[in-house]
Formats: sequence, structure tokens, C-alpha cells
Amino acid sequence: STKDNKEKRGEVMRKIVFESPLKAVIKQAEKPKCGSGQVLVKMKRIGVCGTDIQVFAGKNRYMEFPIVPFHEGIAVVEETGEGVCDIEPGSLVTIRPILSCNTCYSCKRGRKNACMNFNSLGVQSDGLGAEYFVISREYVYPLDREADLDKVIFIEPFAVGVHAAYQGEVQGKKVLVVGGGTIGNFTAQACMLAGAEKTAVCDISQDKVTMAKRSGIPLCVNTSELTLEQASQKCFGGFPDVIIDCAAVPSVFSGILELAGKTTTIVIVGNYSVLVETDIAKIQRNELTVKGCITYREEDFIRAKELIEKGRVYLDGFISRRYCFSQVQEMMEQALENKGINMKTIMDFEEE
Repeated sequence: STKDNKEKRGEVMRKIVFESPLKAVIKQAEKPKCGSGQVLVKMKRIGVCGTDIQVFAGKNRYMEFPIVPFHEGIAVVEETGEGVCDIEPGSLVTIRPILSCNTCYSCKRGRKNACMNFNSLGVQSDGLGAEYFVISREYVYPLDREADLDKVIFIEPFAVGVHAAYQGEVQGKKVLVVGGGTIGNFTAQACMLAGAEKTAVCDISQDKVTMAKRSGIPLCVNTSELTLEQASQKCFGGFPDVIIDCAAVPSVFSGILELAGKTTTIVIVGNYSVLVETDIAKIQRNELTVKGCITYREEDFIRAKELIEKGRVYLDGFISRRYCFSQVQEMMEQALENKGINMKTIMDFEEE
């Protein structure tokens, strides 16, 4: 049959599909063809992000089932299309998974991460959860062939922290990061690297507070029994200049508004899956600056890659669980169940 012939010629691959909430299946599909200006990669590893967990649970407002998930990935170049001369087959690469149209209002103003046709792999379009993936050369970044996968898998999520620090204009300021998961921890580390005067992290999970301490973040507070105001008092003796919300919990946002002093900057990094009722008068009367923060710019991604390659980012112990491709359903159930505890779940494509 045609299908058997295609298999023999290596033209088929396996891909993961989230078919409906809480249901991940592995399907066969045609291997994508590499066009002009494109790169065909063979996936090696993906990292599971909070967004992937939201998508799996059917709680992400910006996606539709069925979807091929995942956007944090490391791969090997299989083939390059016409016009791609600066990257060789066999190269180890990471992928910047936020695609932009390059023609809209935001893109023309250098804000491609806020593209009006915003497209994140694994959310608005099929992601990296397939054995092969084809993508334009501009989104592919070569790595050292001997790079440690346990480190470079964190380039994409660290870029989120780098952009959050940029949005908060944190240099010389007192910064409180609310939420100490992977993104919160990375945001705090990025703030320190960007020259914040003092950086604090708070979380209700003692494990995450302990991880923040291990990462070298100077002020780490467990807020399971403290208000944000009490935590901030403990860290800064008052309110911070910048509050970065990596928690995305409506009741916590109320606490952030309570804490904010006159002219404080609030940066919202966490993905809210529900609508939030809030006291607008507090923003108006205190002349607060509230900034959205979506993914990262290309320069943030490059900065994250350089910082990780130079060993400037603390990454030890961030991988909570490891799975292989065939265990995707079990992996996603575990990631959802333990999302308050896990730092990072990863999946390797080669079966053990």
C-alpha cells in the first residue's frame, strides 16, 4: 500500500495530538517537506511549560482542539532548504517558537512578540510534539554540538524572564517577583543579571522558596501564612518599586494592588485563564504603571541563550521529571496534577 511504501522511504513520522481536554494520542503523519528558506529539524527534547498544561486541560483561551502541543524544544538539523547556507545538517539547535507576521502595527514598531497575528507553536498552530518539524530559518539558533541538553532546554523559558526584567526596567530598583515556579525563579534571576538593586521572590510552596534560595536569589519568602504586604515589609522594609506577577491567581493580583505604593510598576507575566475583577481606582489614584508582558523579543531570546551558554544562570535541580515520547499521556497527567510542585518536566524523543 501507499502507506507502507511511505514508511519504507522514511516519509512518515509520529506526532502527538491533544485531541480533546486531558487526551493525548500518538498518530502517524507525513514527514514535512523542507521549502525554500526553511530548516527541517529532527526533534530531540521538549520542555513542558505551564501553557502546555493549560492547553492539555482545555483551559487555554487561545487554542482549539485538536492541536500538536509544545513550544520549548531542542533539535538536530536534518535538512536545509534553498537559500539557507549558514547552518549545516547535523547542527544542534534551539527554536524560537513565537512566530510573527512582520507586517502588522506591532511588528513594524519592533514589538514582534506582541504581533497582532500572534502565533505560538503548540497554541495557535501545531507545535514541536512531532518527530520532525519544518520552520523558517529565522527561528532556528545553532548551539554547540556538545551542549548539555539539561541546560539549553531552558533557553526559551529563561527568555521570558529576560523580557519581564526588560518590561519592568528593573535596573537599580527593588523588585518583588510573586510566584516562584520556573518562570518566577528565572524572572528573579534575570532581574539580578539586569542590575536590580534588590530582588525578592515569594511563593506559597516551600519547595519553590528553597529552590529560589539555592538559585542565589537573596530574598526568598514563604507567603503561605503572610500577606504580600508582610512579605514585602520583611524584604524591603516597605513596598517595592516593581512587582512582577508570575502567579496568575486572581486573589493574588488583589494582594499585588494592595501592596503597590504610589507610582509602583506592576508587570503581568503569568497567563490568566479566567477574567479578573479588580479595583481600577487603586491604579488610577496611585498612578500605577501596569504592563502586560507576552513571551519575549528576539533580543531577549538571544540574551537568554548567551547567559545560559556562559553559565550565568542557576539551573541545577530544575528538572523534576523525565519521560519519553511514548509516555506523553502519563507525562501530561503528572504535570497537571503536580503543577504546584514541579519545576520542569521534560520529554526525550529517543525511547530509552
